[in-house]
Amino acid sequence: MSQRIIADTVSKELGLPLRTGRKFLRRVLELMCDDIVYTERLELRHLGIFHVTDRPHQTVSHPVTGELIYVPKKKVLNFRTSKILREFLNPED
Repeated sequence: MSQRIIADTVSKELGLPLRTGRKFLRRVLELMCDDIVYTERLELRHLGIFHVTDRPHQTVSHPVTGELIYVPKKKVLNFRTSKILREFLNPED
């Protein structure tokens, strides 16, 4: 599902103009991104937790030439699903 579809659906359900719904969704996503950048963690109930981890620098070999390549350290975003979402995805029969 794309941002546009989400924004349009929310706009219709709340009786808002499409432009307002899209602005609203864009602002919510900006706030979420800012929170992840500054606190390195974002928890959304019933969905999961986004958290930042550090990946250390490493030296890897190029698969074709065998040349050693230095890969600098960087931060990566991880997602851990909530128990509720896992249960929706994997219902017990």
